[in-house]
Amino acid sequence: MKKINFLKWNEKQLNSLYFICFLLLIGLICFLSFYKLDLKYVDPWDEARHGVNAYEMFKEGNLVKSTYLYETDYYNLKPPLSMWCIMISFAVFGTNVFALRFYSAFCYVLLAVAVGLFVRKNYGRLESLFAIGFLAANTTPFVAHMVRAGDADSLYVLLFTLAMLSMLQIRNNPNYLYACGLFFALAFLTKSFHAGVIVAIGGLFLLITGELKKMSLKKWGLFIGSFAVPIGIWAIPRFFTDGIHFFRQMLYTDVLGRSSEGFGSVEGSFTYYMEYYLGLAGSNFPNMASKGTVYAFALIICMIGAIYYNKLFAKANYKKIIGYVLWFFIPLLAFSVVRTKLLWYMYPVFIPLFMAAGILAGRLIKEKNIVSSMRVVMALVIICGIAYFSKDVYVQITDKIQNQQSAIEFQLLVKETAGDTVASTNAYVLHDKENATWNQQDVFIAEAYGDLYCVNVEGGEGVFVDNLMKNLITFNETIVGKQNIESADGNNCICYLYKDGSGKIIQKLTEMEVGVDISVKRLAESENYVAVLLEIIS
Repeated sequence: MKKINFLKWNEKQLNSLYFICFLLLIGLICFLSFYKLDLKYVDPWDEARHGVNAYEMFKEGNLVKSTYLYETDYYNLKPPLSMWCIMISFAVFGTNVFALRFYSAFCYVLLAVAVGLFVRKNYGRLESLFAIGFLAANTTPFVAHMVRAGDADSLYVLLFTLAMLSMLQIRNNPNYLYACGLFFALAFLTKSFHAGVIVAIGGLFLLITGELKKMSLKKWGLFIGSFAVPIGIWAIPRFFTDGIHFFRQMLYTDVLGRSSEGFGSVEGSFTYYMEYYLGLAGSNFPNMASKGTVYAFALIICMIGAIYYNKLFAKANYKKIIGYVLWFFIPLLAFSVVRTKLLWYMYPVFIPLFMAAGILAGRLIKEKNIVSSMRVVMALVIICGIAYFSKDVYVQITDKIQNQQSAIEFQLLVKETAGDTVASTNAYVLHDKENATWNQQDVFIAEAYGDLYCVNVEGGEGVFVDNLMKNLITFNETIVGKQNIESADGNNCICYLYKDGSGKIIQKLTEMEVGVDISVKRLAESENYVAVLLEIIS
């Protein structure tokens, strides 16, 4: 058999091989991003809230103000760009869990393509493939709050990355400054003041590289316009809905609240992120068993490359690497200092880490001053490492899907009972004798699949039953928050009752003298809940 000697291939053959490998790696990322995307339960955090916000904006035809249970939402204080993306998915795929998450998975694929093409153009083919490979092994974002979740982080990291890639090109083409401003604006419209980190990185980059001194008054005006105009397109109409209240809450919660107080009871010391992502046991994770992570693997490659290519860090070359250094260290230090610690705050940091690891890995393997056998060993170690951590991503995705039954049970029951029979009616839930309020992840399922109006009842069983009776009698004018919502037929509502007490509650409903005859139809049941339909018999 004739041996293949890649060293003798011409550019056309090497480009063809690169294109095939590029497509295979992007295909791997597509698979990991979209595989059984709709099967995991809707998470109770940002995913659920963004889903409800997007559904209600979609239904009401509202592009400016986000709502929750059809009231102005002052809990999710993010501008609506991510919600607009979900709304587009709803228009294309329908109102379902897949549509909720589609744009996040799609954004990560776009991110991998953008990084791969950027590295290919500026550093080389092998470097590009390694960088994409590391993105396929990016473990935590695949399973928590980004790639496969219907919240804002995947879009935000994409826009953050595009802003940084534009920044790195400013020295070659000053017009990239305006692209950087535009992507910053879009990142702000996605995650609010989180995007301020882009300003810090960009400002220091322009200052250190001397580009700031080259900016004329005209260039300043165009730059300010590149981010002020997109933000103003949303901010001005939003101001006319409720004044400065929303913006004030954005500032107090996202900046002052998260920096001075722990948000959501998630606090940690300065080393929180380094301990978690490098797999180290420490004060924040005392019970963590030390383990290898793809982030530690990439960092080791960067350290080896930095030691070998120490001349890169000479004063004459600092402008070539300062962008990557700022991109990595500014978010890492900023979010390590603030008291609120959430794993996804570090997601933008992984992109320069993986790019640098891919670039240095490719350079080391192509380095002719290193003996061939050593380069072959390095190539095999890096390829096997990427393959191992990519497989770990798949294993964690499948484990999360399989170990979700208890969390998804109620959501499956709501999906089962959704349909024309109960569409546009009020929906009540009684989780136990004391809790009659909807969890926000279940609100999304009820709204998206059944077009239900979820009603919270503050109080126990007795208040719950009284509230039902009152609303059944005057159902055509039922008040949900501050919205007067008219039912499709005005004669029914659906209740999800905890199973242990459902018989007693149904008996109460049928025995109460409320001046109308009530029909109780049992629609479906799960392990812990019973769904019933209450109808007024005309």
